[in-house]
Amino acid sequence: MLVDWAGCDLLMPKPAPYRYELIAEGNITAFPDLALRAPAKLAIRKFAVRHSDSGADLAELHVADLGEGAAPVLLDWQNATGAVPLALAGRPQDLDLLAEAVAEHVPDDALLLAWWDTSRQLAALTGVAILYDENLPRPLIVPPEWIDRRKSIESLERVFWRLPEDGGVGFGRFLDAMAATPAEGARALAEIAGGRRAFITVQLADAYKLALARPQIFGVGYRDFSRTGDIHSDIRQVKDWLAKQGFSIYAVELINVARNRVYYLADEKTADSLLAGLLPFGEFEPLELEELKLVANYGSYWVYEIMPPIAQ
Repeated sequence: MLVDWAGCDLLMPKPAPYRYELIAEGNITAFPDLALRAPAKLAIRKFAVRHSDSGADLAELHVADLGEGAAPVLLDWQNATGAVPLALAGRPQDLDLLAEAVAEHVPDDALLLAWWDTSRQLAALTGVAILYDENLPRPLIVPPEWIDRRKSIESLERVFWRLPEDGGVGFGRFLDAMAATPAEGARALAEIAGGRRAFITVQLADAYKLALARPQIFGVGYRDFSRTGDIHSDIRQVKDWLAKQGFSIYAVELINVARNRVYYLADEKTADSLLAGLLPFGEFEPLELEELKLVANYGSYWVYEIMPPIAQ
């Protein structure tokens, strides 16, 4: 029996190398460092992501708590170490500007389309109507030394974020529209909106997420570069690296005072997609889109109105 027990123990997956720990909760007034203007009634929780063995902080995040039975809404994620980047960190300052504009300018009867995480953030902060109100698996950057624990990591993520078993019914249509040609994708978005007045917001990180979701038809990668304080030097190091790798279509995003992130397109098919045309890649000409009207830009976010199809 002891031999069997020992063998079973060897077959058990290794536990996740980190854990989520609640460190604070309250409304927005309890978190003056969170650069968001959230409704006073919105419950917010702050978690630390800590290494299971050493207890070292790997990241901090804020989530909106929508009540019993609802999955948490990620508002902000900040990696505490560059060595273990668990997730793509966003810029809450940009999200705050976007949410303010949505609350002020998007009509109450209009629909907002976006990647599911952006959709849930804007719904929590503004009450805007959305279609995609579930947490789905997000890009998870697992360091090589944790590859043998990937199953345990995925299990932890599924439980903490309350991921649905069905994988998000309906969101695949949105992904397919983003990967299609501009004309085909815009028509698909109008069909998804179902005749309602609708807006769509996208950000550069969506391109990388779409590449993970549709790798056979959409190719995007990214690389972070340290900022030197000299803009000419920063531009030169980015262009030199891209030239060596053979990539010519790219966009640069400011992550923080120390880093720039460069997203690059792998091929012409990706460059000809709707999502690539909505973001500042290459010769960015958003005003030439007939089916989508550029409304605004807030940092890394771009907002378009979905125009009704022209009658034939």
